[in-house]
Amino acid sequence: MKNDIYNAEISLGKSMLGGIGKSVAVLCSSSIKEGTPHYDKGVETGYALGLAGYAVVTGGGPGLMEAVNKGAQQSGGKSVGMCMKFPGVFIQNEYIDPQYNVVLTNMAARKQLFWDMATAFVALPGGYGTLDEITECMTLMQMGIIKRRPIILQDAEFWKPFVSWLRDELLAEYKVIKDDDLSYVHLSATPDETVEIIKKTI
Repeated sequence: MKNDIYNAEISLGKSMLGGIGKSVAVLCSSSIKEGTPHYDKGVETGYALGLAGYAVVTGGGPGLMEAVNKGAQQSGGKSVGMCMKFPGVFIQNEYIDPQYNVVLTNMAARKQLFWDMATAFVALPGGYGTLDEITECMTLMQMGIIKRRPIILQDAEFWKPFVSWLRDELLAEYKVIKDDDLSYVHLSATPDETVEIIKKTI
């Protein structure tokens, strides 16, 4: 039953999004609200990516996902949401283009659609969910299961301790990853810098 749902939702997502062209998946918090500097930067990020010609893909929820989708719509670009519907819980933001509003119930299917369709990944500040998505993405690239693409950690102040831990502890101290495993991970301070990194690395 679960496999049937997974396969059906993968097919649904690919049929709805097959023509969006180059896309950037933005992984970020649902908890950071409007009226904060991070929310404003999320809007700027969606705008910059959309203006650069990329379809902008989020999880479709509130918080920074909403901000990014809002910016993508303001740019005139494609604003995509892959929204999760749980029993009794369904929250999506209002800035998703109707034709690109993919409603899913299987979390694994949503992740697989991210991995299959994104040209690049951008991570804004977030919590456990964002970390889960980023580290799974890194793992799949490390293992060669998915093609290596840039992962841009935008907001250097927020992400620098995480990158330092990867380099100083996992790489240098414990040697459980290799230099090459960090070759596709980039720090960015601004949306414009993020766009430039994507252009240079894809």
